[in-house]
Amino acid sequence: MLRILFVLVIGAFALNSCSTTDLVSQLGGKEWNVTSILGKTLDANESMKGLPSVNFGENGKLFGSTGCNNFNGSFKLDGTSLTLDPGAITKMFCPDSYEQDFLSAVKQVTNVKIDGSTLNLLNGTNPVMTLVPKVK
Repeated sequence: MLRILFVLVIGAFALNSCSTTDLVSQLGGKEWNVTSILGKTLDANESMKGLPSVNFGENGKLFGSTGCNNFNGSFKLDGTSLTLDPGAITKMFCPDSYEQDFLSAVKQVTNVKIDGSTLNLLNGTNPVMTLVPKVK
């Protein structure tokens, strides 16, 4: 009986780590453009510097643009639980950017879900940000 329980526990850990690894591979290697924040659709024409963007790098590195300034921080992914820390942020002045909305939303993210080519950052099951891969 203990052997069966041991095998089940090890199997559960293995499945969880596989799903996290798969999710990391789906997130990495591309730049994600933010298309909506808290239900508000973003328009690149409304901001001098364009849309906020996010890159998930190796070893939990997170970097991108707030739509005005660049950031360099970290992320932690455990299953579908996700925490984001934008870390260091440059300090340019941009009066017409999405920066404050983006930075406020980043703090609310607790989960991640990928639907096709759309990345949904969630707070529980509530949408916080929607992102799509940048077209090159």
